[in-house]
Amino acid sequence: MEEDDEGSLDFVPLEVMPSMRLNDVVKNLDKPTSVVNLDALIPPKEAGELVLKTLLYKIQPSVKVLSVRFNNFSSGSIECLIDWIATNNHVEMFYTMNCGLDERTRQRMEDAWKKNLTGHRKENMGFTFIRVTFEKEEEAKLLEAAK
Repeated sequence: MEEDDEGSLDFVPLEVMPSMRLNDVVKNLDKPTSVVNLDALIPPKEAGELVLKTLLYKIQPSVKVLSVRFNNFSSGSIECLIDWIATNNHVEMFYTMNCGLDERTRQRMEDAWKKNLTGHRKENMGFTFIRVTFEKEEEAKLLEAAK
């Protein structure tokens, strides 16, 4: 899902999704939204890789919450998610329960998650990732209040 120097993608985004519900999600991604819920919507295994890439490509910076729970991701989809979250600097909550992560890939996802923003923590046995961005002034106030 990388763009080369000319701005072209390493894949061709789908124009039509494989279900009406996914088509509705894509339509909503065209306007500013803060929550994207993909729970149990992505086709299983390899059939869902291009769907996931397309959806991640279309997510705008207004999105603060992304949920991909209850999907049966292939290893390629998991790698795509890890790569995407490592470069994403706007999602503040990321739900991944029951989407095919084993402990090794869950740890890699957590490491990628920590590359951006601040205030990292996890909940729900390590499958809910949370991060917030503090402005310098807010951070100074919080530090002062903690004294």
